[in-house]
This record gives sequence, C-alpha cells and structure tokens, in this order.
Amino acid sequence: MRLMNLFPQAKRTGRILVLGELLLDFIPTQSGMRLCEPGTVVKTVSGSAGIFACAAAALGAQCGFVGRVGKDPFSRLAVQTVAQAGVDISLVVESEEGQIGLAFIEYLPEGRNYQYYRSQSAGSRLCAGDLDEKAIAQAQILHLPGMLLELNETMREACFAAVEMARRHDVLISFDPNIRKELSGDSGAIERLRRMTSYADIIKPTLEEARLLTGEHEIPAILQRLHGMGPRLVAVSRDKQGALLSAAGEEAAAPGIDVPVVDPTGAGDSFAAALCRCVQRNSTLEEAARFCNCVGTLVCTRRGAIGMAIPSLAEAEALMRSPLCTVAGR
Repeated sequence: MRLMNLFPQAKRTGRILVLGELLLDFIPTQSGMRLCEPGTVVKTVSGSAGIFACAAAALGAQCGFVGRVGKDPFSRLAVQTVAQAGVDISLVVESEEGQIGLAFIEYLPEGRNYQYYRSQSAGSRLCAGDLDEKAIAQAQILHLPGMLLELNETMREACFAAVEMARRHDVLISFDPNIRKELSGDSGAIERLRRMTSYADIIKPTLEEARLLTGEHEIPAILQRLHGMGPRLVAVSRDKQGALLSAAGEEAAAPGIDVPVVDPTGAGDSFAAALCRCVQRNSTLEEAARFCNCVGTLVCTRRGAIGMAIPSLAEAEALMRSPLCTVAGR
C-alpha cells in the first residue's frame, strides 16, 4: 500500500508546517546528575515542535515553523538554530513580551524528569491572530504536538484555529498526542486530545498514549478505536519493541533495534517527522514502518536535541539497509 492512496483529496505537493513552541533544554553532561546537585549542563534548542521541524528538514522536507519567540538572547539562539537546520522561520512572530521557555532535565532510574520554566513564555502566547491562513493553505501537511493544548487557553484556541484553516484547504493534519504524565489523570485534557485526534489524518502515539486515548489495552482494539476516531494512518511507537503502522485494514511492524540508549529526548518527535516525510514520498506502509523506526532509534543513541541528536537522511537509510533493521510481525 502506498501512503498517498489513503488521502485521495490531499495535495500531492507542498511543504510541512509545524505549529508549536521552541524551548531551551539544559541537559546534564554526567549520567545520574540530579537537578539539586551542582554540575555542568549542555544548552540545546528543543521543544517538541522544534525538534519535529528540524528532523523533517534533515530528512529532506521543505518545512516551516509557526510560533512566537521573544527578543531575549535565548530566543535569538533558538530561531537561529532552527533556521540553520533548514527550517523556514518567516512565520515566527517576535513578541515584545516574554522570553523563551526553559527546561532543565535530570535522568532518574524511572525515566526523565523535566523542570520547566515556561509560565507566560513568549512561545506559549501564540494566538489565533498570529496565524497566516494563506500560508497554511499552501502547505501539504500541518503538524502539531498535543502538549500545546494544555499550555493555556490562547494556545489551545490557536491550535484548533490552525486545524480548521488546514481542513478548509485540504491540508493533511498530523498529530502527536505527546501526553505528559501529569495530564494522564485529567479528564478534560484527555477529551481535548480526543477532539484533536478526531481532526487528524495521521496520528503517532506511543503505546501508553494510545491506551490512554482509547481506553483499550490490546493492540487490535487500540487500532480499531483510533481509526474510528478519524485518523487514516496510525503509527504506534513501542520503545524497545519497535513500531507498528496501521492503515486501511493493513498493518506493518518494525521490530526494536538493539542499540545502546543514551537519551530518548526527541525520538518520538523525529519519528513523527519521518512519518510525514514517508507520506510525502508516497512510501509503502512497510517502508514507512522501517524508516520511522530507524529514525527514532538513531535519536536515542545521542544526547541532546536539535543540532545534536537528529539523524540525517543518509544515516537513517544506512540503518535501514543494515542487518539490524528487518521487517517482522508483531
């Protein structure tokens, strides 16, 4: 199955637009270093949407970023870094108020812990009035991460307004639920995620996120529920178990790839970017499963995010051809 066959009304050309917030991550250079301890950290541009945009560009897509930044030095660093990665920043609004959000990370035995400093950040103040419908209309795919829906009401309105604009112009909508642990028990947040899922053509949840969205536990029931919500292309990432793609009654699985995991930051965002790139390239379902799995895996082998961990197209294709990457059933 070729992926574009899933979307007969969709445009055959156009760029990817990504809506979201840029952040700066501060990552410890030593494993096990806690936030409450002194030590050296690495400063890197991040944010789910920013990682997605730069990954899409690295994989050969024409990509633009829609968002807000401040006039502070960190905002300038973020915008310059994203632009240097090949992303069009002409739709980024420079705000007179606020500065870019910051995130400090520690690695605990149970996983990563983020400490955010982003309240009233410039990026979180994106509003519907900042959107350029003409630019959205010219895109082939609009992507957004679900965590934006919980930043504030203004950002939430901007997200749904952008989606409505995209739907008016037959622009495909890609959605990554990107559920934060602190929201997993919030019924209002889950309902907002389900609403956005109903607008999406393409969705990429983790297995845990898919279970939260659907209320189902087993994969066949999860896929049935997700497709029933609206998306025609569903990609479920399963950590060390690899990835599973589903569309039009067919499934394709890629097994986990045995590599040392250094830092999973950005793996899901890069996976989602690879999926949209596969739609643009009209890949088969099987090719897409292998390619996305390889991209996400490569990100995990490096520490950092934009400019540090995102693989090139050549690196992803090389891993696809290697003995480590094979097609397998679930």
